[in-house]
Amino acid sequence: MWFLISLIAVALIAGIFWKFKQKLDKRNAESARRFEALLSEVKPIQSPVANGATVATAPVADAPAAAPGAGLGKKPRLLPQKGALLYFVFRAGLPDHEIFANLTLAELIDIEPTVRGFEREQKARRLAQQRLDFVICTRQLEVVAAVIIDAGRTADPMAADGVGFTETCLQAAGIRLLRIDAAAPPRHQQVRDLVYGARQ
Repeated sequence: MWFLISLIAVALIAGIFWKFKQKLDKRNAESARRFEALLSEVKPIQSPVANGATVATAPVADAPAAAPGAGLGKKPRLLPQKGALLYFVFRAGLPDHEIFANLTLAELIDIEPTVRGFEREQKARRLAQQRLDFVICTRQLEVVAAVIIDAGRTADPMAADGVGFTETCLQAAGIRLLRIDAAAPPRHQQVRDLVYGARQ
């Protein structure tokens, strides 16, 4: 009798485990499919000029006096190609999070009220000058981690100093900093481990 009950219990556990694994595999496949779809949007489109096609040029007329908005135009995309690729990697790896681009340290870090006068002004200016490539937040907009794309910027002493300052400030505020190599971005399956340090 007890043997039969044990056998049924084992069969039930095995069935639950198999169902869970099937659901997890389906979710991972769906996540990978979405990632591939996002990745295909980021691939550069070759222009006709690059393919050797000739472009007719219109005759240049005398330019009128410059208007305030003259010489300005919309950028083709908000993020450059490598930045957009990394955005989509984080978006696919953390679908339950919010990803923000190009925020400053001043938008993440408060200066304590005890800091006043000229020192406060200097700190505020320095925080406003340091920009983060991405900031990862929960759905409740609590900051989880900040991301810097390391595209050789540390070779420049001024940029390296800025990264060092950024790292010190984020550490003091208890915010995790991720430095990502633009030449070797992580896979979307690795993102959660990178952000949290260990699988949740």
